[in-house]
Amino acid sequence: MSEIDKSPVRVNTRISYDTNEWLDKKSEEMALTKSALINMAIENYRKEIEVVNGFPEILNKLKDMGVDLNKM
Repeated sequence: MSEIDKSPVRVNTRISYDTNEWLDKKSEEMALTKSALINMAIENYRKEIEVVNGFPEILNKLKDMGVDLNKM
């Protein structure tokens, strides 16, 4: 069976002039490339969405364990 290539891929997108200016400024301040900043932002967004989507399951598991969140 062949392995999946998980090396980084290139993604092209258009952003506003103002956003590009902001990225240029932050990139210089933080000594990171714009690509690195964009990648960090996407990874953080992904984590937030996964937490939000998983929250109902967590609440149900707590309820099944007898944890009453209304008493906290």
